Amino acid sequence: MTARQRVTRRIPVTLLSVLFVALLAACTEIPALLRRHTYPPDFKYIDRTQLRSAMWQLADDVSALDRVMRQPGAIDAARRADVERLLTAMLSATSALQAQGRPTNHPLMSDHVEGFRRDVTQALAAVRAEPPNYYLVGTVSGTCLTCHSPE
Repeated sequence: MTARQRVTRRIPVTLLSVLFVALLAACTEIPALLRRHTYPPDFKYIDRTQLRSAMWQLADDVSALDRVMRQPGAIDAARRADVERLLTAMLSATSALQAQGRPTNHPLMSDHVEGFRRDVTQALAAVRAEPPNYYLVGTVSGTCLTCHSPE
């Protein structure tokens, strides 16, 4: 067997080996294991699935909140309960993303999620007050523009 034949024969084996290792890495917890050793202990890693599900939930809740607030007429007890429920759901959705002063792999998230939670918490407190105040509820969707500006 010539040297060229041996190299040609090794290429498919090498390619198969690389594909097998890549498949194995994708199907196991190897990426999480590597992150444990490549990121500092005070670093919060937010994976893409976690970020997307929380963001989609927030987008859905903000849209529903805007629909409730745009309904004509005075806000009755049922609409007030809807607003409270949506604001509470928004707090819940962001709790998984909250880094509490730690850096994350999403710098905008690190910089703004706690401010967003503060704004939602203040809006919720204002809605629960007697008499309720809905001004801060109107600013919640505007807070999203801090990270998601159209420019």
